[in-house]
Amino acid sequence: MRLLFDHNLSRKLKNHLSPHEVVLTREAGWDDFDNGELLEAAQQTFDVLLTTDTNIYHQQKVEQFDIAVIVLRAYNNKYESLRPLMPDVLSLLETVQPGKVYYVYIDEKLKESDRRKGKGPEAE
Repeated sequence: MRLLFDHNLSRKLKNHLSPHEVVLTREAGWDDFDNGELLEAAQQTFDVLLTTDTNIYHQQKVEQFDIAVIVLRAYNNKYESLRPLMPDVLSLLETVQPGKVYYVYIDEKLKESDRRKGKGPEAE
């Protein structure tokens, strides 16, 4: 599977997603794209966009794109905080579908906080 890392993800996370091919937005020359442009370009080449942008679900009509989006949710975007999410991401990659947004949480407390703030599909 071909994965695209949004600009806010550490390149070190790539090592935890083998055997999948991972490309960073800066490697693709898309580091300055806004989310709409990024999804439009990425759907041509990639199966999944990984990001920490919690608002992508509400800001973009992902169902109109031929790419899945996985939003990583920890208390910050540092490698050490996101690394524990990689086993869940690997499992999720087996079932993702284009046009869908998936959230992977570090813990239930953060998930509940997002739900109360109206972030993500669980908020609806």
